[in-house]
Amino acid sequence: MSYQIEVTRDGDTWVAIVLDLPGAHTFARNLVALDSAVREVIELVADLADGAAHHAELVYRYVNVPDAVIEAAQLGDRRRTQETEAKQVAAATAATAAQLVAAGYPVRDISHLLSMTPGR
Repeated sequence: MSYQIEVTRDGDTWVAIVLDLPGAHTFARNLVALDSAVREVIELVADLADGAAHHAELVYRYVNVPDAVIEAAQLGDRRRTQETEAKQVAAATAATAAQLVAAGYPVRDISHLLSMTPGR
């Protein structure tokens, strides 16, 4: 499940509105606490079991905040995407290397094909 969240700043407090659930809103002093509060309010308003929103995808959109906040959020999204891709590439590399080893190819050839040092 995925939820669209609108986040703004009010003084020293972050305020979040869950756009997909009318009446679902919360606040916190920092973004880590806000994430937890948003998941809790989703469970309460949607009448879900405790912990059900833990794995929900929350899509945050920052409004009426400095450009630096929006830029930081976009960079964070890019970093998460890169980390996910890096994990996928590592898994595919290991699987392919194992197939090539099983087929009898030399480690040096495999490492060259995969653009890796032979020791890896």
